[in-house]
Amino acid sequence: MQQNPMTVITEILPDKLEELKSYLEPIGLDIKNKKGQEISFAAYEHLHYCTFFVIPGDHPSPGSSPAPALLAFEANIDGEVKAFVNELIAKNPQFVNKVYSCCAGYPGSDAGQLAAYLLANDQGANAFYVAHPGQNRNTIYRQREIRGHIQKFIDENRSQLVGQSETQIHAAVVQHLNTVYPGGIPKIEAQPFFTLYGDKVFNALLAVVGIVLVGGFFGWFGPFTEFLTTTAVLGAIAFGVVLRWHEMRDKQDDKPWVVSEQMQAIQRVEDRQLQNHLTSVIEIKPGNFRFYTLKVVLAGINLVAKLVATKGNLSGIVTIHFARWVILPGNAGGRRRLLFMSNYDGSWENYLGEFIDHASVGLTAVWSNTQQAKDRGFPDTQWLALRGGSRDEQRFKNFARNSQLPELVWYSAYTDLSVKNIDNNRRIHGGLFSTADLAAWLKCL
Repeated sequence: MQQNPMTVITEILPDKLEELKSYLEPIGLDIKNKKGQEISFAAYEHLHYCTFFVIPGDHPSPGSSPAPALLAFEANIDGEVKAFVNELIAKNPQFVNKVYSCCAGYPGSDAGQLAAYLLANDQGANAFYVAHPGQNRNTIYRQREIRGHIQKFIDENRSQLVGQSETQIHAAVVQHLNTVYPGGIPKIEAQPFFTLYGDKVFNALLAVVGIVLVGGFFGWFGPFTEFLTTTAVLGAIAFGVVLRWHEMRDKQDDKPWVVSEQMQAIQRVEDRQLQNHLTSVIEIKPGNFRFYTLKVVLAGINLVAKLVATKGNLSGIVTIHFARWVILPGNAGGRRRLLFMSNYDGSWENYLGEFIDHASVGLTAVWSNTQQAKDRGFPDTQWLALRGGSRDEQRFKNFARNSQLPELVWYSAYTDLSVKNIDNNRRIHGGLFSTADLAAWLKCL
């Protein structure tokens, strides 16, 4: 089953902002969602993560034209967004109506109109990364359960298993699980096509583009291809010239990490468990050049996420469960903003460090098109991402921290599982149906 992003962005009525916060904050403080709140996110079997947070009207450029505060509702779900929205309204109409009655355009309590309202305000994502495409929430739960049964069996029978061969241990585990599941061990679901072969498709696409460009340059494929190649080369040169013109006029943000009440609120809820959530809202630099450059970069990241980064590894980063980049509609001040949300393992410091060490090019290609405010841009960058940028570690971390927003509500369906745990559990499950490479399978236990 395919995973999809939902990013509902609605304008908050000015006189309802505090009421909305007061309603959502107690739910958010109950991170395990177990205290009998009006909504239990665990009841939604297609929901992996969800977040509610407010984008303040004066963020991220104090002093610029005022804009209304926005409510953002992020959800990472299995299946279609429409089906999830309908289920949400059917199961928790009081919660949904209470939240969105505080927002402009609220259509009333009619379920059909309310669903249409949420779907109309869903911005989706310009780029969306899923660590394990096709792994629905119930599969993740089932594989965690299977591993638990195996661990318990091994712990209880360790003395008898010591000295047995790999084949004998595997057979004993399978035999035990057949008693746990009288109908048979649950079968492992086939992985999506692009998870298995996406990298080959991507490499084939690159090869085709390369052949066309080289062939066009030497006139192998006729005048039309030669014209396209010439146009592409001249376009790249023109883009590089205009890019450097913009970069030489950019001013980096030298403002240190601001220890504010908002920042303290963010830090208070970090590292309460294995996983964390990051929300960043940042202004896109003025002008269409930066805006469309960012859109092209995000389209490239989305392609890589769909075809290449499909096995729990985004350019060397192995701690991200879900991530998305969303270009928000222009607000009343004419500013366009970039929203980034990520559900990740470990601490904020380690997470940013991984980005710098393993994905600096992609990271810089995105955020070099943004700024905190006028004359407060991303660390100095040359050629979009090839030099500078996030490699200036301290300035980058200050820039990232100053763009963060606190969440009112954040829910994770499996707070005890890392990206590596989920991958490992799948390997254990798959190994139950094969005797190939049992040594590697036993190491997963």
